[in-house]
Amino acid sequence: MRIADCGLTICLVVLAAARIWAMSTNNNPKSEIQNTKFTITVPSSTSNLGASFDTCGLALSLYLRVIVEPQASGFEIELMGEGAESLPRDESNFIVQVAHFVAEQRGKNLGGAKLQIDSQIPLARGLGSSSSAIIAGISLYEVLTSDCLTEAEFFRFAMHYENHGDNLGPCYLGGLVLACVREETPGELNLLAVKRRWPEAVKLIIAIPDFEMETAKMRAALPKEIPLRDAIFNMQRTALLQAALSEGRYELITEALRDRIHQPYRAPLVPALSGVLQMNEDLAKFPGLLGVAISGAGSTMIAFALDGCEDIKAEMKTRIEKCGISARAMQVEVDNQGRTIR
Repeated sequence: MRIADCGLTICLVVLAAARIWAMSTNNNPKSEIQNTKFTITVPSSTSNLGASFDTCGLALSLYLRVIVEPQASGFEIELMGEGAESLPRDESNFIVQVAHFVAEQRGKNLGGAKLQIDSQIPLARGLGSSSSAIIAGISLYEVLTSDCLTEAEFFRFAMHYENHGDNLGPCYLGGLVLACVREETPGELNLLAVKRRWPEAVKLIIAIPDFEMETAKMRAALPKEIPLRDAIFNMQRTALLQAALSEGRYELITEALRDRIHQPYRAPLVPALSGVLQMNEDLAKFPGLLGVAISGAGSTMIAFALDGCEDIKAEMKTRIEKCGISARAMQVEVDNQGRTIR
């Protein structure tokens, strides 16, 4: 079964089961959905993976969770976790706005809900926080209307908000996702996404500096044109990464992470990032380390390793803090499930 068919089937089964349960415990069919709670879970993501700029990303085990208790109208929002102090608690909340947009496009009545939103994903740190919110918003629409979208429909709505398929894909599908953005009609984008499982042998460590980096500003730092030799350099290593993963040649990941398109232009803007990237030149000092890269547009840094994760984690944190910036460092898992509704 294709991923799109599988996802649609699961969505239909979950919502149908919830409706059956609600009807069996409530004599008023009109209020069946109002008496049901759903939990939407969306993973964070890391993108670019060194040389694979704008082409692939990984779902990570930091999550955005939304508990949905449907009601006839209006939204009551409780916020917890990352961004809770700064994000809106009314219908201007981005997740609700996305749900409203999809409902308008589909000609559906969205209704309302009590929402408990709990996020482990730091904002503007290169971990796909906006993508996870978009996926959660479209999922909220599906829950409140029982209208399960196909994968193509889902991504078409998601791409209305941002064209970062290398974050949107992993947030929705989980695992390692190769993302190809396609313009279906003038001004309308969609996403071709292929999911692969990430090998358990390759461990991931992230270091999250205590400052935000806007994707738009970091993208503005990139040159409008690059030399042909640099484009070829990255294309070769983008392909090498996928071959190395397929064949279990994990030692080749070191070379596959080398990049000439985005990191050399972004890292100098933040000395802390340059310091961590320098670990790529000192691999012999850190047994098990395959390499490090900027996660998305930053400021988070990600390391790929076969062993020695505790030492690598400590070193990444130390190098960032030497620049006068506090940071958190942790080992994370790859989430292979993607978005779930329960």
